[in-house]
Amino acid sequence: MDTLHGLIAFLTRMWDRIQPDFWRRMKVSYRWAIGILIFASLWIASGAFSGNSQQSANAAARPDNIPFVRVAILEATDRDSVLTIRGRTTALHSVDLKAEVDGVVKAIHFDKGDHVKAGQVLCEIKLKDRAAKLDQARALVVQKAKQHEVDLDLAKNGFRSTTQVDQSAAELEAARASEQTMAIDLENTRIKAPFDGLVDDRYVDVGDYMRPGDKCALLIAPEPFLAVGDVSEHEVSQLKVGAPASATLVTGETVQGRIRFVASRADDATRTFRVEIELPNPDGKLRVGVSADIRIPVKQLMAQRISPGILVLDDNGVVGVRAVQNGVVRFMPVQVVSDGPDGMWVSGLPDRLAVITVGQSFVIDGERVKTIGGKTPT
Repeated sequence: MDTLHGLIAFLTRMWDRIQPDFWRRMKVSYRWAIGILIFASLWIASGAFSGNSQQSANAAARPDNIPFVRVAILEATDRDSVLTIRGRTTALHSVDLKAEVDGVVKAIHFDKGDHVKAGQVLCEIKLKDRAAKLDQARALVVQKAKQHEVDLDLAKNGFRSTTQVDQSAAELEAARASEQTMAIDLENTRIKAPFDGLVDDRYVDVGDYMRPGDKCALLIAPEPFLAVGDVSEHEVSQLKVGAPASATLVTGETVQGRIRFVASRADDATRTFRVEIELPNPDGKLRVGVSADIRIPVKQLMAQRISPGILVLDDNGVVGVRAVQNGVVRFMPVQVVSDGPDGMWVSGLPDRLAVITVGQSFVIDGERVKTIGGKTPT
């Protein structure tokens, strides 16, 4: 303890000797204030130097902060622009077979799903007295024919006038017309298929009473089939009858065909035009009412094949891609030409372009980037 007091006394004497005269004459409170100010200044200065040193160290340690993106080179090729229409399949020929005479159904000669030939009897109605009436009409024709021959012979000898001969001729023609009517009436008791087709529905059973106009069966012609849809008034001018087209069904099957019909008058409600695509159906596998995407090539243009995953939207909702030109990101809008089994094709881009394939969502238009990759996608 004595040693410590001696050391303090020594330091005090030394401090008194080295103090300037003005400092010894200054009040003690002023000395303390100036000392505190000097200490604070030195502490702040040391922190600033330390911060600058740390920032310099961080800057020296941090690498170049320009982001990297992966790009692929897209090159344009000739491509058909395809107009896609949402439609459905239907039969070119389909008919409800109806009765032309009344009567009770005597026999049904088909089942639903049967393939039938033209002229094959499907529904048969009881004859009732139609056969007898036909026999009566035939007998009357024979009688009137003989009477007319007699009148002709008598007229040659002056025993019949021309008027009487003409009257017998008219009666003969009336009898023949009655016979033909009875024959048609009898034939109409047998409802026949007008063409080769598939029976898709059955409306009556044996014993049902049919009136003229009642339906017997629904018959569909299996070939050719149609895919029908509607196009807008802006697109209809691009279509020509006979041009190639295809229909991709919801089942995944694609059928090639040709444009059979383009309407000349728009639908009053939708302002669209009906388009019919004729499709071959040799094996009868196509069905009526199946949804289909109808694709019609309309013109040829330069386009690039891309992955839909690289498409982005700008602030205005425009679809496009982000590309790199001279190390700077550029947003470029695109137009989808087609989107099918062979990929998505777009137009509106330069013939050769480095498009960002990885990292496009993390950069903005005008930002500098470094690229890796750069190969043409296959």
